[in-house]
Amino acid sequence: MADSLEKTPALRVSQLDASELDSEVVHIVKAQLNKLFKYHKSNILVTYDPEVSALIKTLIWRFTIYAHDSTIGQQILNLKYSGSEGQSLWMSRRQKILYGLILIVCPWLRERAETLASFVGVSKYQAKIRKVLRWLDISLKLAAVWNFLVFLQRGVYQTITERLLGIQAMFPSRQGIRQVSFEYMTRELLWHGFSEFLFFTLPLVNFQRVKNFVRRHVLNRHEDPALDGLRVMECAVCEDVPTNPQEIGCPHLFCYYCVQSNYKADPGFSCPRCRTSIPSVDSIRPYRTVIS
Repeated sequence: MADSLEKTPALRVSQLDASELDSEVVHIVKAQLNKLFKYHKSNILVTYDPEVSALIKTLIWRFTIYAHDSTIGQQILNLKYSGSEGQSLWMSRRQKILYGLILIVCPWLRERAETLASFVGVSKYQAKIRKVLRWLDISLKLAAVWNFLVFLQRGVYQTITERLLGIQAMFPSRQGIRQVSFEYMTRELLWHGFSEFLFFTLPLVNFQRVKNFVRRHVLNRHEDPALDGLRVMECAVCEDVPTNPQEIGCPHLFCYYCVQSNYKADPGFSCPRCRTSIPSVDSIRPYRTVIS
């Protein structure tokens, strides 16, 4: 009796946050497994993806719902599943097992329906089975939408599974007055807006043209003309032995990629050493002297 008096209904935002955390846990574990088998030639994770997902969910269910009456997200937010009002325990063993069956077995059956139909020997009914599954999937999605709208209004039974089993998220003890600080939220909103602005504007900036402008007008290097004879066999851009050497009408050479990429990114590109401009793309021609 005292235990039930201490139970406090969970806030809607806490239940939604817990659900998001639970989904992220499964994705993180699968991502780590994908990294582990990244270079494995058998590609076993793709072939047995439904079984791998079912195994991960089974392990999480065993050490969360079955052991502590709450998911990982609920444990982080200090929530627990509560059964019916007259029930002394948080969740009965029957509710835990049914929760696991709905959470693990039903998605696996949906993924492997056609394979199981072929195995059982009813492959000739695959079209009808596929049609039934499609309508069942649509019905469940519509029911989930209706249930979510009711949840937003009443704050209980976030999912169809919770409504079928009669369980709802509760605070194990009474909660104090919430002291909400909006400083963190304000910083997050400002940073989110700034990052969105950068993601929009950065693709519009021609960084190669900016780089060439800075090189021409700010980093205006004055080369010794006596050194041109020594450096003519170097690319004027990357200062390495030119690959497929090109010339633009000045004593300096360029790699094919260096001069073509710079000119396409910035038609005003000029030689970094002598400032010779390129009137047109036809001015870029192969260097005819053989490099020894």
